[in-house]
Amino acid sequence: MEENKINSALTGLRLVIIALGVILVAIIIGKSNGEESFVEGEANYGVYLDWMFYIIYTVGIACSIAAVGFGVHAFVMKLVNDFKSQLGTLAGVSVFAIIGLASYFILADGAVLNAYEVSGITVSESESIFAGGSMIYVYLLFVVAAASIIWAEVSSIFK
Repeated sequence: MEENKINSALTGLRLVIIALGVILVAIIIGKSNGEESFVEGEANYGVYLDWMFYIIYTVGIACSIAAVGFGVHAFVMKLVNDFKSQLGTLAGVSVFAIIGLASYFILADGAVLNAYEVSGITVSESESIFAGGSMIYVYLLFVVAAASIIWAEVSSIFK
C-alpha cells in the first residue's frame, strides 16, 4: 500500500514536471521570432528560459542523488549480507581513491606557468595543484584501465 502511494506521488510529480516543461517551451516559442537579437530574446523570454534551466538542474540533481543513494544502499546491504562478494568492489574503490589522493597530494605541483602571468590570467598555486592533480588523475586512470584490459585479455589466453 505504501509503495502505491509513493509510485502515485512520483507519477504525479513527473507529469507536473512534463507539463511545466511543455508550457515553458510553448511560451518561449510563442514569444520568439527569427529576427531578434540575443538581448531582445533575453528580454522577451529570458525568465522562462531561466525557469526551464532550474527545472533541468533540479531534476538532474534529484536523479544523481537517487542513483548514488540507491547504489550505496545496495552496496551496503550486500556488504552486510555477504562481505566476501564485495571484496572486488572494495578493492576497486580503494585503488580509485589511492590514485586520486596520490595524484593530488604527491604528483601535482603548484607551478604557475609564465604564459598565464603574461596574458593576465591570475592562477593561484592551489588552482594549479587542483588542475594538475585532476589531469594526472585522468591520465593514471587511463593507464590503469588500459593495463586492466590488457591483463584481462592476456590472462584469458592462458586459462
